[in-house]
Amino acid sequence: MPPDFRPLALTFVLALGLLFLFAAPAAASSSSSQPSPQAASDESDLICHTSNPEECYPRVFVPTHEFQTVHDDQQLPNGLHVRLNIWTGQKEAKINVPDEVNPDLDGLPVDQAVVLVDQEQPETPQIPKGAPKYDNAGKIKEPAQEGDAQTEAIAFAETFNMLKTGESPSEEEFDNGLEGLEELSHDIYYGLKITEDADVVKALFCLMGARDGDASEGATPRDQQAAAILAGALSNNPKALAEIAKIWPELLDSTCPRADGATIFDHFYQDTVSVTDSPAKVKAAVSAINGLIKDEEIRKQFLDNSGMRQLLTVLLEERPEWAGAQRKVAQLVLDTFLDEDMGAQLGQWPKGKASANGVCAAPETALDDGCWDYHAERMVKLHGTPWSKELKQRLGDARKANSKLPDHGEL
Repeated sequence: MPPDFRPLALTFVLALGLLFLFAAPAAASSSSSQPSPQAASDESDLICHTSNPEECYPRVFVPTHEFQTVHDDQQLPNGLHVRLNIWTGQKEAKINVPDEVNPDLDGLPVDQAVVLVDQEQPETPQIPKGAPKYDNAGKIKEPAQEGDAQTEAIAFAETFNMLKTGESPSEEEFDNGLEGLEELSHDIYYGLKITEDADVVKALFCLMGARDGDASEGATPRDQQAAAILAGALSNNPKALAEIAKIWPELLDSTCPRADGATIFDHFYQDTVSVTDSPAKVKAAVSAINGLIKDEEIRKQFLDNSGMRQLLTVLLEERPEWAGAQRKVAQLVLDTFLDEDMGAQLGQWPKGKASANGVCAAPETALDDGCWDYHAERMVKLHGTPWSKELKQRLGDARKANSKLPDHGEL
């Protein structure tokens, strides 16, 4: 290197060294003040609603082979096995395993997607063409499993399993299933299948007594739908009623998932019929009660536990939208207790004489058993319909027949 260039090169090297010396701390400071790309990614993938890091959870649900709770603000990957608790609304998910058998359904006999009950079938003669589905002993024939009937059978089994396990893929599917089950419940065969499973019957009674009306948008409230299913299953179906009668004491002692310790007995005798519900729910509930008290023991218990008091509350209403529910109550009373031509057993109810008008007009005594006549008279003035007039007339006849029983006052 020529002598003239040495001072210039030395100066350049010194300047370059100073430049690196000042730049290094700044770079270090910059790198320490910002998280790494991996750290930033990890932090953004968590959802934290509190300052406690243990309460954070992944933004995208991480499935395992066991069911885990899915939070409302989590994202669910496709292809998982998702279930919804129909009582709490809590959603759970896990890795989907094709053809996995639900242990809760272990031992449940299923044939062509229809739940069946194993029972010995006695030999019967050849049924002639055009004969009814069941013989005079009550044998019920299974629907043919083809076409629309097969589709109905599959839909029935799916909703049946939702009620039995308390699990559903979604609220919409559960509500749609209940609607379909209500339609099928009027069929003698399916009505019997519903009542043959104690867990399903319990679930329907719990829904009927819930009175919260939970349902997805546009669907019929579940308490009303459950009452309609029970009413349909029991309508003109003595075998279905016999199945519920078998488990009646145990059923009433059961508690529901959302009942806070209250039993089905508590709900059935306090909340099944209430004017705080909709008229449509009350109509369905009265129809279910009408089917249940066809059984002698259930009817006796219903009378002993002031069940008629619940029904009388409906007659106190004067709003026009309650006319249909009031007619339903009148039909129950006439068919069960007052009209012998409709199968009523006379003398079981009412007991004693009618109460005085002043007693029945007072709010604190308006629901006394002797006040049915007073409120039937109100129905005649309010509606003037044949059913209200017949109810008033037959109540009066029954009171005369019971004139020797303890007096409740003069009407």
